[in-house]
Amino acid sequence: MQNNKDDLGLVISELNQYLHVGYTLKLTYLKKHDVDGQKEAFDVDELKKEYNEKINIWFKEIADHLQKLDFQYLFHFVQPKDDAMSYSHPLGNLTHALEKHLFALEDVIVRLEERKNLAVRQEIADKEYQVDTLYKITYSEHLREIKLNNIVLANLQSDSKNVNFFEYVFSNPNIPLAVSDIEEATAMPLASNIQDILRDLGFKGNIRKVFFPIATKAKVMFMNPISKQYAIKNDLPIIKLLKDNEIEREATN
Repeated sequence: MQNNKDDLGLVISELNQYLHVGYTLKLTYLKKHDVDGQKEAFDVDELKKEYNEKINIWFKEIADHLQKLDFQYLFHFVQPKDDAMSYSHPLGNLTHALEKHLFALEDVIVRLEERKNLAVRQEIADKEYQVDTLYKITYSEHLREIKLNNIVLANLQSDSKNVNFFEYVFSNPNIPLAVSDIEEATAMPLASNIQDILRDLGFKGNIRKVFFPIATKAKVMFMNPISKQYAIKNDLPIIKLLKDNEIEREATN
């Protein structure tokens, strides 16, 4: 199950209904025993059998439901802690067993509520992140394609020096990287070719200045993504994004 707040909300609502059914079942049969027990033809064993069948149906429906969600929730429900009170009542053993699963179901619902709240907070954080993001580089290893705000910046050749360099810096953004470390990781000499590599990758002019504030023979730093706040604070140049999914190309390095 995905951590979608709407999906989680639906699951929680369904489980709350099962919880209500379980508590209603308990009260119904305890009351039925007290009322029908006054009758001469009352058969407590028959009532226990009926009560047990209803509990088993309730239990199986919830277990089937939880199995589709997450094994940890199913296990928690099927193997509950024994926190239920004991009953000195003819239906006491069945009611005790039912209550154990009711308490476990309540705990599962609480955990799902926490998961839903986390999903809501994550959704808010993602929206804030998207609003604050000015420029972002994405990379498809399958297509060997670099994009800037979903606009293709470069298509790379497989297993080239450029690919190895970019995949390394893309996996290690926002920190200064020693070129010697990159050379060691990629098993390729790079120091004398950093500017050429960046140019081939599509990082020219303002694009290079924005995403590679450090690019020397000794050290490089790939910044990604670029927030509006970071751009203002560092007085970054503007990257002109044109219509029709194009970037204004600059001749300068």
